[in-house]
Amino acid sequence: MTLAGFLAIVLAVFVGGCAGVPPGIPHAGQNNAQQRAEAELQDAKAAAAALRADLAGARITAAKQEAELRELRRQVDELRHVADARHAELTALREERDRLTEAATVAQVRVADSVASQASADEVGAMKARLRDMETALAALTTEVAQMKKDMGRPESTPQR
Repeated sequence: MTLAGFLAIVLAVFVGGCAGVPPGIPHAGQNNAQQRAEAELQDAKAAAAALRADLAGARITAAKQEAELRELRRQVDELRHVADARHAELTALREERDRLTEAATVAQVRVADSVASQASADEVGAMKARLRDMETALAALTTEVAQMKKDMGRPESTPQR
C-alpha cells in the first residue's frame, strides 16, 4: 500500500465516519417506523372523525324521534279528551233516552187508560219520533266511540280530521 492509498483511506474514514451513516441523517428503519406511526395517527384521526359524525347523526335521529314522540303523546291526549267528551255526550244521550222511554211508557199507559185525544196522540207520536232519532244518534255515537277506542289502541295511526 502506498502513501497515497493510505491517505485516501484515512480521508474517506474522516469524511464518511466509521458507522457509515452520519448521526444527523435518520436510518432507513427509523424513517419507515415514523411513516407507519404517522399513517396510524392519520387512520386514528379519520376513525375518530367518522365516530363523531356517527354520534352527531345518532343525536339528530334521537332528537327527531323525541319530537315525534311528543307529537304522538299530544295526539293521544287530544284523542283521549275527545273520547271523554264523546263518552259524556253518550251518557247524557242514554239518560235522555231512558227518561223519554219512561215518559213514552207513562204516556202509553195514560192513552190506554183514558180516551185518547188527538193532541195526546200527536204528542206520543212526536215522542216516539224523537226517541227513534235519539236511538239512531246513540247508535252512531256508540260506533264512533268504539272506533276512537280502537284508534287509540294503535299509536302509529294518525287522527282523521
